[in-house]
Formats: sequence, structure tokens, C-alpha cells
Amino acid sequence: MAALWSLRGLSWRDLAKRTCRKSWEDEIFGQSARLAFYFFFAIFPALLLLLILLGKSADAGSELRGALLDSFKQVLPPDASALIAKTIWQLNKRENVLGAGAILAGVGAAWGALNGTWAMMVGLNKAYGIGEERPWWRVLFITFGLTISLSALGLIALAAILYGNRAGKIIGQYLGAPAQFEFLWRIVQWAIIVILLLFSFAVLYRFGPNLKDRRWQWSIPGAVVAVTLWVACTLLLRVYQEHFSSSQRIYGGLNAVATLLLWLYLTGAAIFIGGEANSEIEKAAAEAGHSDVRGPGERRSGGEDSSKQQCQTPH
Repeated sequence: MAALWSLRGLSWRDLAKRTCRKSWEDEIFGQSARLAFYFFFAIFPALLLLLILLGKSADAGSELRGALLDSFKQVLPPDASALIAKTIWQLNKRENVLGAGAILAGVGAAWGALNGTWAMMVGLNKAYGIGEERPWWRVLFITFGLTISLSALGLIALAAILYGNRAGKIIGQYLGAPAQFEFLWRIVQWAIIVILLLFSFAVLYRFGPNLKDRRWQWSIPGAVVAVTLWVACTLLLRVYQEHFSSSQRIYGGLNAVATLLLWLYLTGAAIFIGGEANSEIEKAAAEAGHSDVRGPGERRSGGEDSSKQQCQTPH
């Protein structure tokens, strides 16, 4: 692990230069626009489906809705979070609409999410310079698996916000609620959410691209790069929208939609840049002759085949 974090001989500056160059050559920003389109069409049916499920439990459902709104307010730029809040309020009136409404919501959410996951897999294959040679049924299985896994991690993060708030209130009452406690507890909550986000990106980099026998450690540096970029872009977009943006004059009533699409676009770019960073680290390791890295068409990262090859190597 320590050798991996040495970037296999690359400096951080070299890694940044190589990643930027390859990101441009691989047209990741076009892939990010494709990803934003699918995620935009998935998010609202997914919200409706989630609200229908939350409507089954009156008490926990209302608290989870509150936690959902709170998380959107903290993450999204103001215009985009206001759009989501308004949409949730409108969808909340229809949460008890079952039957055809729930089926259509599920189909819409699945269509957008599965296509978004597939777009990420295609973009990561391009980042690693490999073709998609897996059979269609395996690609479909991985797409379903990644979509469900990432969705589950998102729900876990939402539950962490809700039950973290509950735990914070209990602990605050026990300690007498010192002035700094709420701020420190919020930091702890978001640290847990960042860890979940890191794990989500690592899962995506581990199973998304067409790489065989790949160790988890090769997915971690890119996950850190992606989360760092995502947090930085989110904060910068919030600051820009709050203090410098003139997009309201340009887009008018569509400004909130444009802001949400831009945030989704930047999220996709962060994911693909993280994949490019992982790829460049592996390429540097291959160039340096490390035995646990293989070429694009071979098994990678110390799999069973590579150990056999090392045993068969003549001395």
C-alpha cells in the first residue's frame, strides 16, 4: 500500500499533468455530459419511488424526507437544492399513488440509473485504454450490481444523516450541549459520508472497467482524487452561485435546472478524472517494470495467473 501511495515513481505534479492530458484525449467531458443527461432523468423518478416507499412509514418517512432535504441543501447549490425541495414537495402529494405510478417511477429510475452506470463503465474502459470484451450478460450483470450497490450506499448515507442527527441530540443532551458540539458532530457525520463516498468510487473503479484480477488498492488513489475534486467543485459552484453568478439573467426560470445539470456534469467529470488518475498510476508502474501490473489485454494486479507466471519464470 505504501508503494502505491508513492504513485509508483510519479510525482503529484507529473500525475496531474498526465491525467489532464489523457482526460482531454479521452474526451471525458463529453462522457460527463452523457452521464449528466442520464442522471438527470433518473433522479426525479428515483425521488418519487423513494417517497412512495417512505410513505409506508409515517414517522420514519417524514424524518427521512427531512434528512433528504437537509442533505440536498448542504450539498447542492442554492438554486438546485430549491428545485429539488420544490420537486419533493410536489411529489410528496403523490407518494400514496401506487400501481401504475410506482411502476412508471421504477422504470424511469431504472432506465436512467442503468444507462448512467453503463456510461461510467464505457468511460472507465476508455480511461484504461481497453475494449469491452466481456459477454453482454456479464456486462448487464455488473451494471445491475453496481447500480444496486451504489444506490444502497446512498441510502446508507441518508440513514447516517438521520440517525446521526438523533444520536447527536441524545449525546448533546447528555453532555449539556456545549456550544461547539453541534459543529463537531456535523464534521463527524460528514466524515462518515465521505468515507462511504470513497468506498462507492472504489467499488466503481474496481468492477466497472474491463480489468481482471484487480486488487482493491489500485482503486483507492483515484477514489481519493475523485472525492477531492467533487468536494472542491461542489463548494466552488456553491460560492459562485451565491456571490458571482449571473445565470439567472441568462436562463431565467430554467436557471435551477441548468445549475443541477452543471452539478451533475461536474460530478461525472470527477468520477472519470479519478479513473484516469488510477490508469496513469498503473501505467507508471508498468513502465517501471513492477510485477503486479499487466498490459491492457492481460490479467492485472497480482492475480492467480501472474503468480503462476512468476513461478514459471526461468532463473
